[in-house]
Amino acid sequence: MPLLGLIGYPLAHSFSPAYFKQKFKDENLLDWDYQAFPIENLEALPELIYSQTDLIGFNVTIPHKTEVLKYCHTLSEEVDKIGAANFILIDPKTKLLSAYNTDYFGFSKSLEAWYNGRGRALVLGSGGSSKAIQYALDNLNISHDGCGRNGEINYSNVDLNQYDLIVNCTPIGMSTYTLHQTDVLDLPYDQINNSHCFYDLVYNPENTSMMQRFAARGARVKNGIEMLHLQADKAWEIVKNL
Repeated sequence: MPLLGLIGYPLAHSFSPAYFKQKFKDENLLDWDYQAFPIENLEALPELIYSQTDLIGFNVTIPHKTEVLKYCHTLSEEVDKIGAANFILIDPKTKLLSAYNTDYFGFSKSLEAWYNGRGRALVLGSGGSSKAIQYALDNLNISHDGCGRNGEINYSNVDLNQYDLIVNCTPIGMSTYTLHQTDVLDLPYDQINNSHCFYDLVYNPENTSMMQRFAARGARVKNGIEMLHLQADKAWEIVKNL
């Protein structure tokens, strides 16, 4: 039975198992399965791969999108440039891992259909997702800055008036993310107005607290569910082209 999976921690928020199982059903692949593997420490990855003999590939979510590359033997062109992966293929004979990034593809397609601005973008966060989003913005010729807790531009000193597109690439606001006792970043929300567009990669809940704060001040807001669908479709395309 061909098996696909998902690694990350935590995983209760993920739509992937239900989404891929529906794909299997739609394409009459009744012998395929998809399982979530909550791995807090990636040192457990080799054992997982060798114990799950039917596993041919897996999606990667927080917090492993960057560190997983240490275990990969082949990097796609976009992974080499981004420095993060969200989908891994496993050679069934050699168990060698090939890394791909479909996050940038999903975000690019979703953003193009929603945002037609020509201003500067601000990318919130410094993890694997933010690396993919910055790569996508580069390819779309949208100038951008990164913003993190401790960067030169950080949450306490950022001037949101300098940007018209703001993208949240952190897990803050995710329904199952409890490492921080807040569901919003400490941003100067009083600077937000109807010239801003806010794209939150979080999709569960559908309307995050940060989306509500931006919308209350007139900004256009969008969650990450469309991006998730598009990146999952791209990963499935990779699997089917094996």
